[in-house]
Amino acid sequence: MSIAGHATGDGPLAGIAAEMGIDAREIAARKLFLELGSTDAEQLKALDVRLATAQNGFADGFYDYLRAIPELQALLPDEGAVRRLRTAHNRYFASLIGGDYDEDYVVRRLQVGMTHARIGLTPKWYVGAFRKYLSDMLQVVWQASDGDFSRFSPAFDALLKVVMLDLGLTLDTYIHADKHAIALRDQAIDSSNNGIFIATNAPECTLVYVNRAFSRMLDRDREASAGDPCPCTDGEDCFGSIRKAIAEGRDGLVNLQRQRPDGSMQWIELFLAPVSDDSGRTTHYVGILDDITARKESEAHLDYLVRHDPLTGLPNRELLLQHAGSAMSLAGGRQSLTLHAIDLDHFKLINDGLGHRAGDRVLQEMANRLTGISGENACVARLSSDEFAILTVASAGADAVAAFAEQIRKALKRPFHDGGREIALDASIGIAVFPGDGDDPESLLRNANSALHAAKAAGRASTRFYDEAMNRRADERLALVSDLRHAVRRQQLRLYYQPQIDAADGTLAGVEALLRWQHPERGLVPPDAFIPLAEECGLIGELGAWVLAAAIRQASEWLMRGIEIPRVAVNLSPKQFSDPGLAARIEALLAEHALAPSRLELEITESAAMHDPAAATATLQRLKKRGIRLALDDFGTGHSSLAVLRTLPFDLLKLDRSFVRNIPAAASDAAVAGTIITLARQLGLEVIAEGIEDGAQQVHLAAAGCHFLQGFLFSRPLPAAALEDWLASR
Repeated sequence: MSIAGHATGDGPLAGIAAEMGIDAREIAARKLFLELGSTDAEQLKALDVRLATAQNGFADGFYDYLRAIPELQALLPDEGAVRRLRTAHNRYFASLIGGDYDEDYVVRRLQVGMTHARIGLTPKWYVGAFRKYLSDMLQVVWQASDGDFSRFSPAFDALLKVVMLDLGLTLDTYIHADKHAIALRDQAIDSSNNGIFIATNAPECTLVYVNRAFSRMLDRDREASAGDPCPCTDGEDCFGSIRKAIAEGRDGLVNLQRQRPDGSMQWIELFLAPVSDDSGRTTHYVGILDDITARKESEAHLDYLVRHDPLTGLPNRELLLQHAGSAMSLAGGRQSLTLHAIDLDHFKLINDGLGHRAGDRVLQEMANRLTGISGENACVARLSSDEFAILTVASAGADAVAAFAEQIRKALKRPFHDGGREIALDASIGIAVFPGDGDDPESLLRNANSALHAAKAAGRASTRFYDEAMNRRADERLALVSDLRHAVRRQQLRLYYQPQIDAADGTLAGVEALLRWQHPERGLVPPDAFIPLAEECGLIGELGAWVLAAAIRQASEWLMRGIEIPRVAVNLSPKQFSDPGLAARIEALLAEHALAPSRLELEITESAAMHDPAAATATLQRLKKRGIRLALDDFGTGHSSLAVLRTLPFDLLKLDRSFVRNIPAAASDAAVAGTIITLARQLGLEVIAEGIEDGAQQVHLAAAGCHFLQGFLFSRPLPAAALEDWLASR
């Protein structure tokens, strides 16, 4: 059988002989070098029987010797293992003195060597075992030669030649296994996605090995890198920690940033570790490079999202405050900073009327316009839904700051075109200046917002500077909101009633229920001081529900006591009117207090009715079918008055006081009021005018055909008991 046949088999040694380059020619060369020939085979064959008998005598001593070696004790734990090894030993001894040292013999010896290498027996053990084996065989061969040196010498020499052939083959398998392991390790290192390099120790720190990933990652020729300085010795500051680690002979880790040849930036994590010899002296360094660019880009993107508004791409509140803090540190009180807080007026109407996508496009356009008029050093930020801010370095006085505010408003007022629609924009602006209006970012922004609220309170589309009085008003406002949240539970709310007079005969037609707040410290708080707050902080629904229930309960009580009040009018806030459960709740209250629906009148503002015309029509028709009177409040101040009168089922139109205030002296106001009254009567609606303060107004409106009148001329709003006294005095 040829070695090639063994090498191409399917067993565990397939290919080993070929890998090691051991073929028939190699075996012949080794035998020739050892002078192992047919004569030697004959010498051993002649002693075969006597040696086979004699070798049993020293086998026990040989294995006792092996079991005394610590590293072999695990392989010879008990007698069973020794018996198995002795059986293998007998087979080997038989082949050793059998005289047939052909290719099959070589393959079997390679198998033994590979087994030893696989289980971890070191070459020093193998050489030592052969020494012991030959030492013991010396006496056996001498005895088998009957003490005849002429017979002993060639026989033992033949045995030495065969043993040396075996020893050489076995050691070759160790060498081959080491080469194979090294090749596998080199292949694994070279195939790694991490860049790996080995460099000499300091101070030279030159490269002696780099893998393919190193070359690819750093755009360096692999072959030309040998002898180059280690990348960790670069003079840049980012390598300081690595240079210190090298100086101290320990591990080091650093993140590096470099520019690729194409101009893009790359982030690399470098880990460096010392390589020591058996004495513990550092001889080399091994470095591992990991391209963390994707991770750094992801972190940067996440950081961007955390500090920027996703819709407009502008900095958000957090980043604005960071910019403000940095700018304040640089200014150091020697230079002013200006913060403009900007709020888009009536943005809710855009969202509600045109949809949120259109609203988003408006906000993006607003961001573009603000950025376009701001200088390079300005920071434009989006703080909330429709609130923006611009932080600038104020190099001029208050006039220049105000002029920039007007420039902002002018830029925003340019009509915005969206899908064929023209959207008119305007803004309110509040201004705070560092350091006078705040010496830290939070206070500067808070005070700019206070000025913004003042601008909105002044009617919007205006600009206000911050002052300390604004701050006091803001604090008072916060305290008022806090108290208002507890007003219902603490029973601080009151209903006042203002009479409504029949214009024809002066009799009582009804009363309007008006909310007041009896604050324990502030006294009686007027509605214009807390109703807007209730709407802003979301309490208007709770207050409105209380008013409705209290008015119905009071009307029922008057009726049971025989006090004739034809009807009670109650204002509904837009939030109340948009509640789908409103009609059912009113019906339940009327039933609970046994009040006829005709004695209740509900006043709905024009803007509330037109917010969702379809839903408004359904709600109003349900209420009207129940017999509840419906009044359109603040008529003439909205944007679609005629459409409201034509399509919605109102009974009464309430003429706003703004049309009443100057009549009859102002001919234009008198004409408008007269036209509204005539139009309402033609549509079958009754009209009530509010704000009547003198007799001339009463006479004029009665003559124009107004049905009912309400105002200080007849009575101010009164508590229930005072209203009863007023009725009794008529």
